Amino acid sequence: MKKILMFILLCVYLNAGTTADIDKEINDAKEQNKDIMLYFHIPNCSYCQAMLDENFKDAQILEEIKQNFILVDLYAKKENKVKYKEFKGTVKEFAKYMGAIAYPATIFLDKDEKVVYRSIGYRNSGEHLMELLFISSKSYNTLSLEDFTIKTEFERDD
Repeated sequence: MKKILMFILLCVYLNAGTTADIDKEINDAKEQNKDIMLYFHIPNCSYCQAMLDENFKDAQILEEIKQNFILVDLYAKKENKVKYKEFKGTVKEFAKYMGAIAYPATIFLDKDEKVVYRSIGYRNSGEHLMELLFISSKSYNTLSLEDFTIKTEFERDD
């Protein structure tokens, strides 16, 4: 329950009609040696809500996020704004700018601000955890997600 409350508190400031300062989050990521995880979701999206209800309440997922990522929850309500480098606009405009072509979408940036992976659409908790492990292990430098998943599942069977 404590982990769920922490996640909700992390997200509150972006759901309150404020401006998300992505540059500040990137500076925090650099200081903490973490990657950035941008989670885009919209009102009335059952898939977005399912990810929030399932994935962001899963203890393993929450621990992986806490250890390796700065999570930026971007709820695309009209009044929510984003500031990132020269970009200033709404969350929906920022989603398009970052290549989030559908919702929900999770876009991962390394601490040097390079997009390293785009996860577009719903992911169940197992798929989501595998993507988090793929990014946090930096396996995207040498493997596809599919190859990483096969390798990881094979190693678990040993």
